[in-house]
Amino acid sequence: MITETSILKCIESPSGKFFINDNGIAQSFEPSKGNEFIIEDTELDENYNYHTNKSIRTFIVPKGVKGFTSEFMRDVRVYEKFELPDDLLSIGDVSHDFEHSQHCVFANCILPSVTIPDSVKEIGTFAFGHSHIETLQLPSSLRSPYARQFKDSQIGTLILPKEWENIAYLVEFNRLDIKLDSSNYGYLCWPSTAVDKLMFY
Repeated sequence: MITETSILKCIESPSGKFFINDNGIAQSFEPSKGNEFIIEDTELDENYNYHTNKSIRTFIVPKGVKGFTSEFMRDVRVYEKFELPDDLLSIGDVSHDFEHSQHCVFANCILPSVTIPDSVKEIGTFAFGHSHIETLQLPSSLRSPYARQFKDSQIGTLILPKEWENIAYLVEFNRLDIKLDSSNYGYLCWPSTAVDKLMFY
């Protein structure tokens, strides 16, 4: 918990400054010059209605950021590059204590290519809820998927680990169904998420 006396550490990337607490959880973001937020209303309508209220050219997260506070980048369109570091540990959390969990980190966003690094073991409640993602790649290391991570989202191309090739399917209405061992992987089935194309790596 951040208090008034907490001192945040600043880590910089080409996109701007990230202010993190002692646990590496990013509390705020200050864009760099030339990468400022632009206030604009953007709407996409591809079976869903996506609405963002500001945009930014790039969102490159530096090493040292281990996670994000709730609603860290909600309602944002990223035009060119969305990049996560290979030492990131979580994107939100799967706590059922919704009031105190880190949720909706990138909810209601319009994003380009998104690769979740192998270091991430947890993607939390509504982390990418109601978002439009051109390309999304998930790591084989993911072991705590929670069904509402991508609730009501539209994914252009979903890229999954090769080991899931015979257990992952697109079913009716382009919904994803993955028959994984729930004791090892948790529950990964997104009945309200549309996927245009499924690939494996």
